[in-house]
Amino acid sequence: MKWLFIIVTFVIVACSGFAGEKKNQRDKKVLAKKITGLFSSFALLELFTSEGCSSCPPADKLLPQLASTNSNIIPLSFHVDYWNHLGWTDPFSNVEFSERQRKYADEFRLESIYTPQLVINGEYELVGSNRAAADQDIKKVLSEKPKVEIEIVEVRKQGGKLSISSTLTGDLDGTQLIAALVQKHAEMKVRAGENNGAHLSHTNVVRSFIQKPAQQKMNLEIEFPTDLAEDNCQLILYAQNKKDLKITGATVSAIGAGGNRQ
Repeated sequence: MKWLFIIVTFVIVACSGFAGEKKNQRDKKVLAKKITGLFSSFALLELFTSEGCSSCPPADKLLPQLASTNSNIIPLSFHVDYWNHLGWTDPFSNVEFSERQRKYADEFRLESIYTPQLVINGEYELVGSNRAAADQDIKKVLSEKPKVEIEIVEVRKQGGKLSISSTLTGDLDGTQLIAALVQKHAEMKVRAGENNGAHLSHTNVVRSFIQKPAQQKMNLEIEFPTDLAEDNCQLILYAQNKKDLKITGATVSAIGAGGNRQ
């Protein structure tokens, strides 16, 4: 009887462990695999905007229009927090994005930061609603070859995080790899501040953002907001020179669509 008890106990423990392992495997959801070499040239558009700024809606509207002209144009909307004091707190705003904009201001030797501001490949800055200037600068960067190629090996979702495996080739000296998880489309009815009563539409709103020193093989982990739907987001990886802030490579992965670029 003693041996029978030991054997039964062992089987129960073993089965429990197996069930737990199966549960962990279910929780780890593969969202994308093998994304590489998509862009022979690219234009990464970083729009610094705010729902609390009355000058921003035209730039928010222009951003997807610019992106629609060429599949190698990658739009990003960074919502800053310094207009929140005007009566409306932008739900997408982040102090980290305001700090990122300040770094650009220092590099471009600007007297102050402002919205809407569009930064293209870290090389050019302009008022985000200026279509003519944007078209001109986009044309310039699309004639350049990327210095860094980024391959997304795999993207897994577990709980509230994305785990990203990637490899980089090219000039990585002094380079940061940036991961931005974006909400492809967002609608908001503003109820206070300068845009009180306005119905605003946003494109590729940055919801999570991390940066790490670039290496040939990298594993990153990024927050996945609980209110963000898998079919309404993208993962954008891009390389940036830490010294002059120029963007040297980029790739895009659709989440929950087998890793196909959109």
